[in-house]
This record gives sequence, C-alpha cells and structure tokens, in this order.
Amino acid sequence: MKRKTWRKYHKWIGIIITFFLVMFCLSGIILNHRQSFADINVSRAILPARYSFEQWNNGLLRGTLRYNDADKHNKVIIYGAAGVIQTDSAASKFTEYNQGLPSGADYRQIRGVVKTPKNDIFAASVMGLYKLGKNSQWQPVSLPLQENDELLTDIITHGDTLIVLSRSHLYYAKTPYKTFTCLTLQSPNGYEGKVSLFRQIWLLHSGALFGTIGKLLVDGIGIILILLCVTGIWFWLRHKSTSVLVWHNKIGVYTFYITLFLAITGWALRPPLMILLAKNSTKPLPGTTLSSDNAWNDKLRMIRYDDQKHDWLISTSEGFFSLKTLADKPTAIEYAPPVSVMGQNVWQRINDNTWVVGSFDGLFLWNRDYNEVAPYDDIIAFNPSIPGTAPSEQMITGFSSDFKNKECIATYYLGSSFAKQPEEFKNKPMSLWSLALEVHTGRIYAGALGSFLFIFVAGILIIIVLVSGKKA
Repeated sequence: MKRKTWRKYHKWIGIIITFFLVMFCLSGIILNHRQSFADINVSRAILPARYSFEQWNNGLLRGTLRYNDADKHNKVIIYGAAGVIQTDSAASKFTEYNQGLPSGADYRQIRGVVKTPKNDIFAASVMGLYKLGKNSQWQPVSLPLQENDELLTDIITHGDTLIVLSRSHLYYAKTPYKTFTCLTLQSPNGYEGKVSLFRQIWLLHSGALFGTIGKLLVDGIGIILILLCVTGIWFWLRHKSTSVLVWHNKIGVYTFYITLFLAITGWALRPPLMILLAKNSTKPLPGTTLSSDNAWNDKLRMIRYDDQKHDWLISTSEGFFSLKTLADKPTAIEYAPPVSVMGQNVWQRINDNTWVVGSFDGLFLWNRDYNEVAPYDDIIAFNPSIPGTAPSEQMITGFSSDFKNKECIATYYLGSSFAKQPEEFKNKPMSLWSLALEVHTGRIYAGALGSFLFIFVAGILIIIVLVSGKKA
C-alpha cells in the first residue's frame, strides 16, 4: 500500500478515534491508582440515566442485617453501593446511616454488615472495616493488611470470632475485636500454581504484573498516546505547525512498539480473544506479582460456616471450596451453584440445609445434603459464556429475608419491588474510579452488551491508526 494511502487511514481514522483513545488513557491511569482517587466522587445526576439508583438497582441493596437498637426497637440495616441505610422490618421509612464513614463513594461500597454476640455491629467496605460506635457513628478499625491496595470482600461472625475476608487473606479477631490476626489459607489439593492467561494479560496491560513500577510505566505509555492525539489534532487544525508535526512523528516512531503493545493487550481483554484466554492457564513469570506463595492471591470472594456440616465454605474466583478448620487444606466442591466471573453477591442460609446463592448468572438454591442446585422460583437458569450477557431479570445484586411479608430480590437493572425507594437516594455519588471503569470498558457509551462490540471495533481502529502512522 502506498504511503499516501497509509497517511489517509492514519489521518481520518485517527480523527474519529482520538476522543475515545484519550478517554481510554485517562481512565486507565485512574484505574491504576484506586487508592489515590478514592476521595473523588462524581454525581450520578450528570451521568446517563441508567447510572441513577432507581428502585434499589445498581447494587444499592446488596444485603441486610436485622437487629434491635438501644431502645429495643426492631431495625433493619440495608447495605450496598451507597453505604448504609436504616429502616424497619416493615420497610416503612428509610434513613441514611453513613455518619462517620469517609465521603468517598469507594469507602461506602459495603460488602457486608454483621452483629456479634455482644451486639457490636461491624461493616466491611471494599476499602476498610468500620464499627458502629456511640451516637450511631461509624469508626474505622485497623487491619494488618498485607498489601497497600488490598481490597476487602466479605465479613462474618462465628461464635465470638469476627472474620474479615480480603481478596487474598483472612483476618480474624475475638472480642473486643481490637487486634486482628492475618491468616493465609493453605493451597488446595491439586494446586499447580497456574494462572489464567486472561489474568496475566490483564495485569500486563495495566502494568500491575510488575508492581508499582509497571503501573507507572503503563501510565507513561498512556500519556504518550495522549500527546500523540493532541499533537495530531493540533496539526490537522493548523497545517502550518510543522514543528508540532515533527514532534508528533518522532514520538510516534520511537514509541511505536510500546503503544502497539498497550493497544493489543487491551483489545485482547474483550471477546473474542477474552474467552480463549480465560480457558487456558500457565504458570506466571517468575518475579511478577502473580508469582506468589499465596495460592489464593486475589481469588477470595466470600466465606461462610455451615452449622449443619460443621465446615467452612469459601467462594473463590475458581469455584467453591470446603475445609473443616481454617488451618486445613481446602477441598474443591464439585457440585455447586454457577457463579458469574463478575463475582458473587448473595450467599445466605434460608433453612437448615439450603443456601441461596446469587450472582449475575442467577439466583439458586443449594442443598448440600442432596447435592441439589435449582433456580430460585422463576429466575431463569442460564449460564452465559460471556459475562454480562445474562437476562436482566437474572443479574442478581442483592437479597434479603429480613422484611415482614416482603420478599426482596434485587437485580442490577430492575432493582427490587419490596418497597419504594426514596428519591433522595437516586443520585448518590459514584466514585471516580467506578466511572473510569465504565469509560475504560466502553459501557458508558454502549451499555453492557454493546461494550463488547465497541471495544472490539475501537481496538482494531486504534491498532490501524498506530500501524498506518508507522507506515506513513
């Protein structure tokens, strides 16, 4: 192909894709530094309508805790994507209950709320642990986190022991719950130390595979791509700016391979390549963050204790496991409910031998005595091969059995009809990090289903622009 033709491709496709490429870069830098941006919120009022909280959707209700307050009044705590909300068992009145929590929306992403035998109430957000103190104020509780950016995923009590689960470790304490001990679970039987290619490419794309240095390097590549976009558009608008063109060409030529690497690895994280990568595993490169002695590094999701079977149950990104004591080797449970790769949102016992388990793959009843898994009521039993493609009525984000004569099943898009959501919760803020995730995945432009096609097309166009720039 002639250089003139390559130049045309580079110019016109570049003009079309520039805005989206700049947004990919900016959002990627934010995603790489969640803790640094945790205090910055964005009002949902300025976002597309689908991001507003309507009728308990978008994860506003993840779960509930029923308890008696100091005056012996029956109360119900609702927790989820906007922190804590207090109501009663009749769901007659709702009050925001976030006093003392940091204002950043990421700090108010509550994963669970529990009550101890002495009526102490603890809440675990993705960013930290909190205890409900005097005057209904939440107070931070220190955990001996093993990593600076370690995220919490669940919290439970068993007897007088409080257990907090992170994505990689377990932390436990006994009353008065001031000093926590970190426990790293043993490797499961048959563990080979392999990691999916999808996860390896994902961390390679962000740079996190090589820790902070790797992230900063990828941030630098993102800044280079922004400079290429700005100088390219500037020259198009002002053709006489030859010095700008010189800089544009030099930057493009010298950084061609690293910018192409970033584009290709990002494109591979969406279908069709994503499916192939997710189904294959290899041992991680030595010296990288995935080369860990901890077999559960970034894999733990939820934990429960089965009082009937007298064993611990752990939900992970690789399935369900059981162990008699937390010091034992976990054993994989072969017959268990399907769980979306996006994570599990519901895990609750509803009678002596039945659990209810929910995720974006549906809501299921799980009877361990008979190894039975069945759809909960008329929820569609559908196991999509591509995450986020399940029917809207099946994308479970929350469940509660704490309301009188009110069944509460919440889905991501439709929410729940157990009670009318107060208008005051509609535009509770979204964290800048969460917004960056929506931008980076393309969901903000095309929705959940459309984002797959958007990323596929945008990725190809970006690769064409980079290659044509090199050829021109």
